[in-house]
Amino acid sequence: MATSALYRKHRPQLFAELVGQEHVTSALRHALLSDSVGHAYLFSGPRGTGKTTTARVFAKALNCLELTKDGEPCGKCINCSSFSAEGITFPDLFELDAASNNGIDNIRDLISRVSLGMGATSKKKVYLIDEVHMLSTGAGNALLKTLEEPPSHVVFMLATTDPQKVLATVRSRTQHFDFTLLAPDQLRTLLVANLDREGVKADEDALDLIVRKAAGSGRDSLSLLDQALALGHGALDSDVVVSMMGSSGFDRLVEILRAVAAQDPASALVAAHGALAVGVDVRRLADDLLRTLRDSFVNAAASGKVPYDGPVTDLVALAELAESFGLAGLTRGIETLGTTIADIRSQNVADPRLLLEVALVRLARGDTHKADDALLERIERLEQRMARSQSPSSPIVTTQPPVTLQVPRGPRPTLGAMKRTAPLDSLSTEPSVAASAITEPASTEALPHATSLDLDEVSVAWQAALKSMKPPVRASVEDARPLSTDGGTITFGVPGGTRFEMQKKKFKDQAGAVRTALAQQLGAEPKFRIVALDPEPDPAAAEQVPVDTDEYIDTTGLQDAPDTAGPADTVARIQDVFPGASVVEKPGK
Repeated sequence: MATSALYRKHRPQLFAELVGQEHVTSALRHALLSDSVGHAYLFSGPRGTGKTTTARVFAKALNCLELTKDGEPCGKCINCSSFSAEGITFPDLFELDAASNNGIDNIRDLISRVSLGMGATSKKKVYLIDEVHMLSTGAGNALLKTLEEPPSHVVFMLATTDPQKVLATVRSRTQHFDFTLLAPDQLRTLLVANLDREGVKADEDALDLIVRKAAGSGRDSLSLLDQALALGHGALDSDVVVSMMGSSGFDRLVEILRAVAAQDPASALVAAHGALAVGVDVRRLADDLLRTLRDSFVNAAASGKVPYDGPVTDLVALAELAESFGLAGLTRGIETLGTTIADIRSQNVADPRLLLEVALVRLARGDTHKADDALLERIERLEQRMARSQSPSSPIVTTQPPVTLQVPRGPRPTLGAMKRTAPLDSLSTEPSVAASAITEPASTEALPHATSLDLDEVSVAWQAALKSMKPPVRASVEDARPLSTDGGTITFGVPGGTRFEMQKKKFKDQAGAVRTALAQQLGAEPKFRIVALDPEPDPAAAEQVPVDTDEYIDTTGLQDAPDTAGPADTVARIQDVFPGASVVEKPGK
């Protein structure tokens, strides 16, 4: 029993039967009707987009004896009948596959035929060179002269998937047409037309899967349809197609990505394991996750104006993912998975599953984000929360747990590092200077007082508030950073040590402006507390023995005594500084 692949069995024989590429077929028809056919054409584009098929139909029309008024070959004359369904048997059309015949001898043999005469009924002698970019440099140069000035009865048609690799001198001597990937609706039209010819009922879900898998290639879509019909014993069934493709399943993909968005690496790994356990290839899973993130990103960024090539029921879940991730989070996810997929494909790893699992954990762990990326994501989430807060009935959904900043503590200041001061708790008459409340003048009477603040929101709001402040205000408080929240009160840390009192005073002086700027970002008036951050450790004093006391002396402010001061009693001076101290002098060694 004679069999044939669908893309060969039902290969278009007319321009009207071609799917897509209207910009090419329209130009070719006009050239035929106006008798302005060029001597050389270059068709370039992705695989499976109809380059070779279009060239064959054009060759058929060039030799048709009774061309129709639409520029179509008549299909009835002796020359048209020489074109069979599965290939061309017309004697004056010569095909060369440059992928396997790319040497200079192959081109010389082809050129030797150019000057030969044609058949009795022929109008043009056509030379079709497929994958012309595969020709060697010598072969390309050998073709060049003939391509530039061929006999009037000869037409060259070159096809390639990589036009940049074709010699520039060759490209410049052709009319260049770019073929594009087919749109989802065009692929669907192609599949349905072939199913109708085969007498098979179309399954919409199965067609959706094939269209997405084909990714714009007409030949790939027909090959997948062929395979699905073979596995389905002549019927098209979505379950068979899912099994054939090893699809991850949209619901499973969404489950993994929701866990990532919720920063739950354990659930993300469990969901990924469930997909791999049922036989989904790790490369397929990674590809499908990337495709889902891309669909969510494009749908959100374009506000749904870019057509989605999957079931419309998926759009709700894609919108939810976009809201949970934010555009910055989706971008980071796309970049991370893209790099992971490249690593899986290029590296010889014993278990590529590990690379995907590491990528999922990195995406789900907020503490592994780059600082800039994390800040951008937080700003987006804050903007979304503020937008929803405009409506009292709209709940604020938090997708990231609060982050508590840890204040680093250096070694205890040494005797030679700081001047003598009292402990921090005795620097003020307030209950606690290290954690003192600030009462600021009211400046945003229209806003309610904050009752519950989230440190994540405050950290993002503080960065935005600093940018909105006037330069003098910003310069006074930019060293402060939010450390924690307690109800509606924000605890800020400012540099400690000798700078604490000065920094605290600056913050108090600008409290009204600070509260106004923060209230505009948070939507409510906060209260403040100020605490002292530990001073930066002095590297020069790192080797000295720490003093086990909160009182210490700083020598940086000391000056040499003037020459007129006369001799000094060292013991008396020490006892003056340290009353009641017993000084014992030991002889030097």
